[in-house]
Parts: sequence; structure tokens; C-alpha cells
Amino acid sequence: MDLIVYYSRTNNTKEVAELIAEEKNAELLEIKDEKSRSGPIGFLVGCVDSFRGKKTGIDYEKNDLSHYDTIYIGTPVWASKPTPAIVRFIEENDFTGTNVITFATFMGSGGETTITSMNNSIKSKGGTIKRSFAFRMTGNDKKKLVKEALNDE
Repeated sequence: MDLIVYYSRTNNTKEVAELIAEEKNAELLEIKDEKSRSGPIGFLVGCVDSFRGKKTGIDYEKNDLSHYDTIYIGTPVWASKPTPAIVRFIEENDFTGTNVITFATFMGSGGETTITSMNNSIKSKGGTIKRSFAFRMTGNDKKKLVKEALNDE
């Protein structure tokens, strides 16, 4: 069984996570940021927090990650970095012996930088990165992007 872990502010990452879960018949785990990130100001503060590497409180259902064959971890891109909520999730968990696939959603740029940052953090926590995806949301069909990415596995 696979697990899809994600944080989503505007539902783009959530929609991608749900599509992956549907394709892989996997469980979903949403990470909630305890700090309000709604609206344009929330997004701006989130980008500044990401850029500065600020910590945030998160809420999610704790799971033993070793029970899953593969864990997908998804985040929006903020200031070319993963969101504080996903950074915190990675910090809080042990990925020793775990296969991980990372993905990021973005509107402008920074997808590869975000993926690299996530992958390095997961590797430092003992995880094995199987592969990664970065999905540009502007003008693209999410379902098609996910199907193409998963067909390459």
C-alpha cells in the first residue's frame, strides 16, 4: 500500500495528490499548517517564511511510515522552496528504509529547486528517493500530467 502525503493552500497540490491516490489506489494524508496561509497576504507571508526557512506548527494523523511500500510527498512551490508545513513533516519523521517519490506543483518557477531541497532532506532522514515530479499548473491538465508522470514509473 502507498501513502500520498501533501500540503495544499489553493487545492492544486491536493488535486494532484488525489489523482495520484486514485491511480495508485493509495491512502491520502493531508498536512495542515497551523498558521493561516489564506488569501494573498497569507501566500506572501508563506513565501517569506519558506525563503527564510521559518518553522511552522503542523497537524496531521500520525502514521508509521514503515508500513507503506512507497510514500509520495507533495508540496506547492513557495519562493523556490517547499512549504514550511512539508519541511516540518519531513523533519518530524524517520524515513529509514522507506521508498519516497516527491512532487511539487507550481505556477511560475522553482519546481526543480524545491524537489532537490525535499530530496536532500528525505535522504538525510534515511529515505530512498525513487523519483520526483514537478507539475506546472498554468494551463495544464492535471489528470494528464499525473498519468504521464506515473506511466514513466
